[in-house]
Amino acid sequence: MNILDYLDWRGDIKFKERGFNEVDNLIFSTLAYVEMDGLIDEKGTEISEVYEKYKSAKYDQSNMIINPAPLLERTAKSERYKNVLVKYYVSKIDTEKQLQFSAVTFEFAENAYIAFRGTDNTLVGWHEDCNMSYLPKTAGQCEAANYLNEVSEKIKCDFIVGGHSKGGNFAVYASAFCCSDIKSRILKVYSNDGPGFNNTIANSQEYLSVIPKTEHIITDSSIVGILLSSKSKSKVIKSSAMGFEQHNPYTWNVFCTEFEKAEGLSQASIFMDTTTSRWIDSLSDESKKILIDSVFDSLESSGATTLNDISDKKWEVYNSVIKAITFMSSEKKNEIGQSIKKFFDVGREVIVGGLYKP
Repeated sequence: MNILDYLDWRGDIKFKERGFNEVDNLIFSTLAYVEMDGLIDEKGTEISEVYEKYKSAKYDQSNMIINPAPLLERTAKSERYKNVLVKYYVSKIDTEKQLQFSAVTFEFAENAYIAFRGTDNTLVGWHEDCNMSYLPKTAGQCEAANYLNEVSEKIKCDFIVGGHSKGGNFAVYASAFCCSDIKSRILKVYSNDGPGFNNTIANSQEYLSVIPKTEHIITDSSIVGILLSSKSKSKVIKSSAMGFEQHNPYTWNVFCTEFEKAEGLSQASIFMDTTTSRWIDSLSDESKKILIDSVFDSLESSGATTLNDISDKKWEVYNSVIKAITFMSSEKKNEIGQSIKKFFDVGREVIVGGLYKP
């Protein structure tokens, strides 16, 4: 059973009859991927109406890594969700700031869930993800903290904060670095397969202060959720998919009102976690910046702005990347080459050290 099946099974039970649970958390986090520009009234709009407006606007998100349309339709037709009020939707893309940010608030049964969107299919969104490995804070993380500060003044109840993927990272960051008087109103923070933080943030008192309220949920073959540092204890669950496909929330196994627990991380996930962690720690911040910027500058030089562009124009992208590499300085080429070599060296060390048992 997945979140769509959960709505078939539990969709007729209102929140006032059976309270919020961790599966509802994932549903709200996934609904944050819905494109809502022009759909939300100033006083808020019920999910059932959002769905009707979404259809009328002829939004098509079928090319997204995570297509939220099936979930929006299912929630709009369920007694549990159809009257949930959707408020304070924002969405920002800024290539110069390397910012991809979106958030929305759901109000239900005298509760609220503040949801941050994860990475979409824009290159700027993925660029920002990579920047988390070395920047003390990203533009999106700052936007998340500001959003939480502003929205908390508008809602009267205590609230839950959460998100999927990068949205989970934003949820934790916002909860950690929001105004101090707001933190007492946060009931729980959910990071659904969200990456962690660089060491600067992970060791800060602000971050450590929200750990007791944080639920970090990852799949047993997680790739994204294991990245960077997380001090919160992770709940490992089962998925119907393998590898990176497990990142898709539609593949998470649901058992009644919670996720099906797994015995622990797979050996492949442990290998990836250990290797990437050691590799990232072995690089200087300047080396990380050079590698990341070079990759995305090369891709963007082709005119591509989304992952779909890369797929649709693969030869143009390939030629642009080759051209960009050709005109790089020898110093930059050497820096990138050394960074890549370190990754394979670290992977070899992990295998030789017996930390990976295929």
